[in-house]
Amino acid sequence: MIIASKEYVIKRMTELMINPKKKFSQNFLTSYEVVKESVDSLHLESDDVIIEIGPGLGALTQELLNRGNQVYAYDIDLDMVNHLKEVFKGYSNFHLFNQDFMKTDLSSFEGKKVKVISNVPYNLTTPIIEKIVTSSIDVKVFEFMVQKEVYDRIKAKKGSKDYAPLNIFIEYVGSLSIVKKVTKDKFIPCPNVDSMVLKIEFNKERVNKEIEKEFFKVTKACFAQRRKTIQNNLNQYFNNKDKTKEILSIASIEESVRGEQLELKDYLKLSEIILDNK
Repeated sequence: MIIASKEYVIKRMTELMINPKKKFSQNFLTSYEVVKESVDSLHLESDDVIIEIGPGLGALTQELLNRGNQVYAYDIDLDMVNHLKEVFKGYSNFHLFNQDFMKTDLSSFEGKKVKVISNVPYNLTTPIIEKIVTSSIDVKVFEFMVQKEVYDRIKAKKGSKDYAPLNIFIEYVGSLSIVKKVTKDKFIPCPNVDSMVLKIEFNKERVNKEIEKEFFKVTKACFAQRRKTIQNNLNQYFNNKDKTKEILSIASIEESVRGEQLELKDYLKLSEIILDNK
């Protein structure tokens, strides 16, 4: 039976005697069309390794496993884990972990071609996307479903109130695109707003690891307190006001600007200068 259907979700919830948990942002997908289009958009190759974050009842998992790729699924909800173990026990390509993905060490995926897919929990949207985008593993594609308002934030441009380190990090690693719009009636329970399946393709040339590490850190530092100037935020980063003035002077960045007034090239330049002057 196809998991991504209203009939299955209602039947399975009844069998398990559980309800979707709000604390885990559980809304179960009931559209196989959305599942198929989402997985098709990954353009899977035989040697791709899949990380799935928050598989829930397994709507996406079922389709991924049937494509034959190795699937590593992480879910914090023990009820879902027990369900998934039972439903997919016959699949040798299924690897399931009952743990918080935010605390997961991804080093075991080093040297593998990784594609990531997730119906991202609303309360963890930014942390999870940041974890994938800033990781050192070879991620080729990250596809995720979020509520529409989250997409509006992710596409924010320099100078706007929603412009944040995540916007800069996504631009740095690749390109963001819309895979599919998903109306709220495609879920149980029905959320308040529609959702969107988004995809980040990691297709940009990246700087060396040392600069990249500094870039991720210093960019976040410059947004530590949005109302403060970049000088004030960097004073705390360096714990040295003279060092801050020196670095900003070399970078030709005004001390009075704020984090949202700079763009990707500015943060990359700033990171190189910081490393050169350590």
